[in-house]
Parts: sequence; structure tokens; C-alpha cells
Amino acid sequence: MIKSKGFTLIELVVVIVILGILAVTAVPKYLNLTDDALKAIVEANAGALRSGVQLANMKWRVLGSPAEFSQRDNIQLYGTDVSGQIDINPEGFPAQSYPGSDVVISTDNDDDCLSLWEALIEDGDNKAAIDDSKEFISNYEGSNTCSYKLTRKVEFGFTYDSTTGKVLLL
Repeated sequence: MIKSKGFTLIELVVVIVILGILAVTAVPKYLNLTDDALKAIVEANAGALRSGVQLANMKWRVLGSPAEFSQRDNIQLYGTDVSGQIDINPEGFPAQSYPGSDVVISTDNDDDCLSLWEALIEDGDNKAAIDDSKEFISNYEGSNTCSYKLTRKVEFGFTYDSTTGKVLLL
């Protein structure tokens, strides 16, 4: 009797079933790791914004909590150039970052929200835009509130309320 070399049909079916079971258990774990990584990116940036807001609020307090417009406009938060300047609202929280003379200091449009990102957490690599061309989408949501949503998964993001200084995860 000549013995053939190879696997029987039963052995191949068993191997395919085992691989299928492994795939069914491994794929969900991989997908969860991806979501966990995206959440970590959002949490890190939310924490950076929260720290920047606290820094600006402390600077406002050190200056004596000024109510006068001219003392809240173009406050040098860090560095020596205009990129380190921030405009503080009457409540003592960052509202926008535009060098030069402003008429009103408030957070009321997409550009204000983007300017806050750039002044408070930008690290030299532009990661936010008002469209989906960058890692985060910056939008004005109304009522002095900005949202920063992850472009790859817009349900992951955070908001900043310039009236209260709160940074909250979505």
C-alpha cells in the first residue's frame, strides 16, 4: 500500500474551524484597541487644553483679575511673540487669540475656536482645522462653546466652554 503525503479533508476542516474561532475572538479585541488608542489621543489633547485654560486663568488672576477690556486683550501667556498671546473674557477664561486690537473678546465663531487651539495646545504641528483636513475638526457650537472632534471618528472629541472654563469629553 502506497501512503500519500498530505492532509486529509477532515484535518483541513478542523484547522479551518480552529482558525475561524481564533479570528472571531481576536478581531473584536483588535478593534477595541483601535478605539482605545483614539480615545487616548482625544484625552491627551483635552488634558492639554484644560491645562492651557488653567494657565491662562491663573495668569488673569495674577494680573489682579482685571475687568477692563484693555487689560484682558493680548495677554502674553508664554514666549515673546504673538503666538503666545491670548484674549481673556470677563469671566477670566481664554476666549480667542488674535493679535492686535479687538473690539469684543468672546468666543463666537469657528475661527475663535481654532485660535484657542493654536494658542493653548499647539505644539508646532498644526493638528486642528475648521474642516476635516487635520487630525481634529474645530467647530463653534454656540453659547461660547467650542468642540474639537477627532476627524477619524467624530464621536470622539471634547468641548470647551469659554464662559466656565470647563473642558469635557464627548
